[in-house]
Amino acid sequence: MKTIVLGESADYWKKGSGDSGIEIEGVDDRLIFFADEPHGFFVMFHPDYEVPYSEAQSFSVVEHTVGGEPMRVPTCCYLSRDMAWDIIEHFLDNHQKHPRLNWVDLYDIDFDHSF
Repeated sequence: MKTIVLGESADYWKKGSGDSGIEIEGVDDRLIFFADEPHGFFVMFHPDYEVPYSEAQSFSVVEHTVGGEPMRVPTCCYLSRDMAWDIIEHFLDNHQKHPRLNWVDLYDIDFDHSF
């Protein structure tokens, strides 16, 4: 998994459904993630659509194809691959969100007008 997060090329994320995920038996949250160069790495807790959010003065919106459908994502939610790996590793070890980040509902971010 670490190789996928830290080392795979953009081509990996264009195959199949366009994303990857982790579901742990007995844990309510699932972790969904993908790389979208040059923007970085997107990580979301599902089913609550919680994403790490960095308040940026300005951001753009990009589309990433997930399951054959475009998913609109504000660039203020993208992370470095290293930070994404920290989040994934923390979830694998502790079954919870990384406590050092600001987690918000993706759809509470006002980004519809930015496209």
